[in-house]
Amino acid sequence: MTGWRYEVWVCDAGHTKAEEHDGFDDFDGFGDDGESCGAWKRTEIHWNENWFNAFEQAANQEHAYVQAVPVDTALPWRPRVAFEHVKGGGLCKGCWARHENTHAEHTAAPSSGDCPTCAETRRTRRGPLTRTPFGTEFMCEDCRATFRRLHERESREPDKRLYRAVLDVARGDAGV
Repeated sequence: MTGWRYEVWVCDAGHTKAEEHDGFDDFDGFGDDGESCGAWKRTEIHWNENWFNAFEQAANQEHAYVQAVPVDTALPWRPRVAFEHVKGGGLCKGCWARHENTHAEHTAAPSSGDCPTCAETRRTRRGPLTRTPFGTEFMCEDCRATFRRLHERESREPDKRLYRAVLDVARGDAGV
């Protein structure tokens, strides 16, 4: 078969808590300490026009992604991650940057051994994978609205597909 193959890959690392899928081993606030999700299992393959089914299947998992793979095409396209879903856990990129800028000193609480400010921040959940002018990233609703307002303030009307959840844009494209 030629065209695009959409592979659904599900995290098979055995994590039971949402924050374990964050990509941080200890969530210390000092950058990525190593990927926490290193075990993946391909669960399904969808072809060409069935791409949306792959997105929906990934969105129903705790942590999954869809890899779009060109098959026997003459154009020089490469495989790419077309969609990713992580249920809950962690901060979006904008919130994490804000947290790092405002909270430089970590102090451990005697009862838990965790920094109370970081523990409080950990309760905030990332938003869905969102389209931005710079690609896709996980964005909470506050960051999404703020970035859209900044974009509009610069006298640039953003594309209606920008600052929307990738899955919502996909639903519109699929006519669902």
